Amino acid sequence: MREMAHIAIWVVASGIVAELLGYLLHRLLHSGWIRWLSASHMKHHMLLYGPLQKQRPSERYMDATMDRLAIGNIGVEWLAPTAVLLGIAGVILWAVRVPFLHQLIFFATVVAWSFVMFSYLHDRMHIKNFWMERNPILKGWFQRSRRLHDIHHRMLNDGGLMNRNFGIGFFLFDRLFGTLSPQQGSFNQHGYAAARDRFRYLETPRVR
Repeated sequence: MREMAHIAIWVVASGIVAELLGYLLHRLLHSGWIRWLSASHMKHHMLLYGPLQKQRPSERYMDATMDRLAIGNIGVEWLAPTAVLLGIAGVILWAVRVPFLHQLIFFATVVAWSFVMFSYLHDRMHIKNFWMERNPILKGWFQRSRRLHDIHHRMLNDGGLMNRNFGIGFFLFDRLFGTLSPQQGSFNQHGYAAARDRFRYLETPRVR
């Protein structure tokens, strides 16, 4: 019974760590600090699902990683930093002599949570008639999360950066770090012009 409690604690803690890492990486991709990392993600934000477009325009998800190195629809801009962070976490867990079972739980939970939240759920927020919209248990949560994600796509600061609502299904760290915006104000035309200038290097998406 005690071991089961330890496992449950590790699963919950690992999920929180995964959410934090996803939040931080999402902020990094929007910062433009590392141009090649930001390129594919900002193609998603500026060309495929731009601030002036409706966020769910079609029956299928428009993939920004097409013709780029990716696993499925997860691009290298997510894969490379995630691999580095998991490597650092592995060294830390080994150095403090965390039991192998708990290390396995940590890595399995982080990978699974990251995929479900930042790939599967994120992409379905841009698709019409997703099953969670009709599920009586998940409907309210999904619609609130999607509304906050839509704000993430449309809200720009004066420097042309989308700097609000970096979470996907949960927004704990947006609350903690002051980046949560439950409501969208008037559209920032100056910020949009700055964003178009900042990310003018993005290539035009192909029509398929």
